[in-house]
Amino acid sequence: MDNRGDELAWQADPVTPEPDADADPHVSHVYSHEQQRRFRVALDSSIDAIYLIDREQMRFIDANETASTTLGYSHRELLQLGPQDLKPDAGELDQIIKRFDEVIRSASKTGMIKTVHQRKDGTRLPVEVYLRAMLSEGRQIVVAVVRDISARLQAEVALRESEERFRVAFSQAAVGLAHVAPDGRWLMANQKMCEIVGYSQTELLTMRFQELTHPEDLPIDFELARRMRAREIHEKSREKRYLHKDGHYIWVNLTNSLVRDEDGNPKYFSTVIEDISRRKRVELELQHLANHDSLTGLPNRSLLQDRLSQAIGYANRMQRAMAVLVIDLDRFKNINDSLGHESGDLIIIEIGRRLAAQALDGDTLARLGGDEFVLLLSDADEEDVTMLAQRVLELVSQPLMLQGHEFYPSASVGISQYPKDGHDGATLLKNADTAMYRAKAAGRNNFQFYAHEMNARALDRLKLEGKLRRALEREEFVLHYQPQIDIRSGHIVGMEALLRWMPPGKAMLPPDEFISIAEETGLIVPIGEWVLRTACAQNRAWQAAGLPPVRMGVNLSARQFKQHDIAKMVTQVLQDTDYPASFLALEITESIVMENPELAAQTLHKLSDMGIHLSIDDFGTGYSSLSYLKRFPIDSLKIDKSFVHDLTTDTDDAAIAKAVIVLAHSMKLKVIAEGVETIEQLDFLRQQECDQMQGYYFSRPQPADQIAELFRSGRRL
Repeated sequence: MDNRGDELAWQADPVTPEPDADADPHVSHVYSHEQQRRFRVALDSSIDAIYLIDREQMRFIDANETASTTLGYSHRELLQLGPQDLKPDAGELDQIIKRFDEVIRSASKTGMIKTVHQRKDGTRLPVEVYLRAMLSEGRQIVVAVVRDISARLQAEVALRESEERFRVAFSQAAVGLAHVAPDGRWLMANQKMCEIVGYSQTELLTMRFQELTHPEDLPIDFELARRMRAREIHEKSREKRYLHKDGHYIWVNLTNSLVRDEDGNPKYFSTVIEDISRRKRVELELQHLANHDSLTGLPNRSLLQDRLSQAIGYANRMQRAMAVLVIDLDRFKNINDSLGHESGDLIIIEIGRRLAAQALDGDTLARLGGDEFVLLLSDADEEDVTMLAQRVLELVSQPLMLQGHEFYPSASVGISQYPKDGHDGATLLKNADTAMYRAKAAGRNNFQFYAHEMNARALDRLKLEGKLRRALEREEFVLHYQPQIDIRSGHIVGMEALLRWMPPGKAMLPPDEFISIAEETGLIVPIGEWVLRTACAQNRAWQAAGLPPVRMGVNLSARQFKQHDIAKMVTQVLQDTDYPASFLALEITESIVMENPELAAQTLHKLSDMGIHLSIDDFGTGYSSLSYLKRFPIDSLKIDKSFVHDLTTDTDDAAIAKAVIVLAHSMKLKVIAEGVETIEQLDFLRQQECDQMQGYYFSRPQPADQIAELFRSGRRL
């Protein structure tokens, strides 16, 4: 136990206040006596021996109880002794006296020495002495705080011996041994470890373990390290891959444990590494033969069943959808009969290659035998499956050359989905197979869902996608605008541009009926640029017509925001429309910026540096880290209309709205409430000092000419 508090008590020269001339002298005497009593209690409570030494006489003038206990002398006996009576080593007394004088002359009046004290019984102990000089009643007094360091010195000797034994054992071990810092740096590595990875020790200690680890193994490494730091596990063994210096990967069995410092903080990972490359190579070869088709190298039925069970388990836990596609080549028997099985095998191999190129990470493509393939899609909704099934048909139908002839193969695809069409692998495969035969019965070269109503919706989606692809060039899109009002003044201060689609001969479609398709297909990028260009040009026209200048708000989609040239595109639009950046507000949902906060921050800073106003849309519906939100150059937050709708009747929504307003104002951000429809909602927002509102209470989204009339009318909130 460190007792520097006692030490500091001695280092401060106790001062007794001068008595007041008019005060009762007995009071002053009592105060001085009590102060001295407390000081003596503190002195005797110290775990360190403390002496007061008269420098001139080299005698102890006081000492605490610890000093008497440590040295074996009574307090009276100690006061008859001095430092020289504790019999320091030969020649050391002169050094002690010299050190006393140095401390007395120094500005700090403090110092330290190490020496040896002899107890009354003749035993000796090494000590560390902290010195403090002070002048008292004309005498130079040295306060000595003495600590027994016997145990420390013995521990240091034992530690040196232990370290030497460790170094010998570490360097000569038959397995790889290493210490790795929490940030991944190699701190120590023995000769065997260097042999395993092919690097010298000098080279290895300039690297991090991440540089040697296969990228697929890193996430598990990081997760295990996190669990060890959290004390969820204490040790873990696993197999992983290291990159050898010559470029090939080697399998190792690695055992990790976390070593902590005396405060419990992570110090380094102790790692034992065993080269298992040869055993792993044999295991992988046998496993591949057992689980893969010998012709195409694709997973076989056995591996498919395992992957299917895993996918169902994941979908069930995460409440996600998944799909099974059975793909069967059309009229393949005719090819085998006419050209022979060798040619048929070549076709199977090529079709397998095409389908494998289409499968994404997490998907499984298997060959069940003959001309039948199965594609397992994890975490895929109906629209994803529809798009993929269409691509599968296109891939299969591409021509191929065989024995000098050009063939145009085709396939029929049957689709089942979890959980709608079954809760186990066997049922899903059976129902997908049934749907595949229905596709063949429908004329082949098409796909069918197991549920008829899903086929109808899939067809409608494909038709809508086709029309959407032509809508931009046919100028079928229009913009409506909704005013944004300053609640305090009641004036219109901004507009939000809202996209509408007017297919010929049909009613106008709101964005929620087609934006998701545009996003998935990438059409949102040219459509989004058209919206930005049109909105800027319209606001420029309003200003040219003498209408009050307001800021134009335009939404950026996820696909747009992720474009590497988004800032370049916005700059070009502003130049083309001669539109000032300060009158443009780009709105981005919080889920988009939090998907990759680091990249989002870079993009937002580029846009902000241009003078563009930035707003987080639908705030509260996603998950924002405040640590990141502070780093974004955001100007305003928009409270999602789902919270505004019931804020006068739902206490939770009211609390959320209040919290958003307080949070935004604390970060010096403006707050815009969307979807304000009633005076009660407006009054609530006004009471909470919300800055702006937009919604049906003031105006629905309207075409540009009606907005111009609204401006001219001078209408206020």
